[in-house]
Amino acid sequence: MKGSLYLEEIVKILEAQVLLDEGWLRGKIETIYCSDLMSDILSFSDSRSLLLTGLINPQIIRTAEMVEIRVICFVHNKLPHEDTIELAKQDEIVLLSTKFSMYEACGRLYIAQRASNIT
Repeated sequence: MKGSLYLEEIVKILEAQVLLDEGWLRGKIETIYCSDLMSDILSFSDSRSLLLTGLINPQIIRTAEMVEIRVICFVHNKLPHEDTIELAKQDEIVLLSTKFSMYEACGRLYIAQRASNIT
């Protein structure tokens, strides 16, 4: 999905819990990706991106860091392990968690993104 949304807006839209802020909540998100496949994630390369995923292990942080994704939102109320949070903190990656499925989270963000491009 292409189109700008502020991270603060995304937190509200997804009713997300902020797990790790790293001072980026006022940042602008240009692109939103959703995937549970590392190979798909590795093909992304936008530093103003948000990744929606169900993966909660440390490899998701390492992968995001490689392609400069700065924000990860876990779906289905999933919470990462402490070692994953610590790794994200070292890499200054914002972590969020939403109760919504990946499908619903994508739908909500798509609607918001379309509305922001119209106005």
